[in-house]
Parts: sequence; C-alpha cells; structure tokens
Amino acid sequence: MLEGISPTMALAWHPITPALVSAVTTLADSPWDRDALDAAWLRSGWPAPPGGSVIGRVIDDLKDPRLAVGDWDVDVRWSDDDEVTGFAVAFALFYESDDEDADDDPDLDEFPQHTPSDQWEVDKSADREQFDAVWQEALETLTEHLGEPEVVGEHGDEDEDDWHNAVWRAGSRLVVLAQGEDFSSYSLYDQAGLYVLDFPAESRIPRGDGLYELLVGDGEDED
Repeated sequence: MLEGISPTMALAWHPITPALVSAVTTLADSPWDRDALDAAWLRSGWPAPPGGSVIGRVIDDLKDPRLAVGDWDVDVRWSDDDEVTGFAVAFALFYESDDEDADDDPDLDEFPQHTPSDQWEVDKSADREQFDAVWQEALETLTEHLGEPEVVGEHGDEDEDDWHNAVWRAGSRLVVLAQGEDFSSYSLYDQAGLYVLDFPAESRIPRGDGLYELLVGDGEDED
C-alpha cells in the first residue's frame, strides 16, 4: 500500500445458516436433470421460480443465472450444452479502495450495490480482518454440519490479500466455501460464497489458484 494513503473499506454480509447448508447439500445429493433438480429445489425449502422449473427459468426463459430465494441470490452455472454444472450463493461482499479521501468515495457511498434482502448487515468501517472473520464463522458452521473439510487453503496473487477456501467432497460433487472476486460488480468488490459444483468423484481436488479457476469456470479436472 502506498505511504500516506488511508484505505476505504466496507463489508456487507449475512451469516450462513443451517437452512442454507441443508439446501446446498440437498442440491449436492440430487441429479441435475430438469425434473430431478426441480424436485430437489422444492425439498431444499426454496421457492419454485416463476414457471416452476429452475432450468426452464434460468436457461430457456431468461438466459440469466440468478434466482432470488429470500435472503440469498443463487447463481446457476451451466455448460455450453445447457446442462447445469453448479450453484453459487454469495454471503459476504467486501470493498477496499486506495482512495485518499474516504469522505468523497462514490463507490463507498453506493456500497453495496445490491443485497438480496434487508437482513444483510452493512459496516462501512469494516476491514479485511472482519471479512476473513465472516468467512471463518462460515467455515465453523459448515464443519459443524458436514464434518472436517478435505481441503483448507488459500489462493490469490498477493500474500497480504490471499483469499481463503475450504472444500468438502460429496460423491461426484464438491461443496466449496471460498473468497474471490464479485463478478456481478465487475470485480469492484470481493465476495465470499458457498458453491456446489459437479466434479468427478475419482479426480483429485485442485488446490490454490487451481481451485479458484474451477470456481470461476476456467479450471480443468486433475486426475
């Protein structure tokens, strides 16, 4: 960080709940063809999307990956063949700027650009340690319900700003807790998210930046 520059930081978050963990694991345990996914979606406790079909809504109707489910937005990932490959739920957004004048930062004024509900907490004086603490609290919640993760690590380009990750294997799926870029804000923010991804049961879980490439859809399986 440049000398004399006081960073502007802010945090918005909603603690991961047992209900969210249950919903994600329900999806992880289900096939993802149209009928099976719609049935699993209802078992998760989430409301059915308009029209009743997850795939019908996000792929056929909107070509938009995001579905609102109360306090969360669920991003649905799919392949070029229109097959669902995963889901992601953000639970924290973090903003950090090197703007010298924290009192005249429009990005701070507008933070957060969007949250799924008014139940999210916002702290415009939070620092990165608090962002990491929110992730750590989520790790403890998932460990309580899923057991110890198979992988716990970090990824990122700068030692002082490494993002954290943890991975649980669920057969041919991975449940991942990770920090990274918030692409919906064009990477203006960092985010922490809970993911469930299709992944071959026989393949070794990638680590570090390899895992992050898998999360953003650029990675390949490791044999």
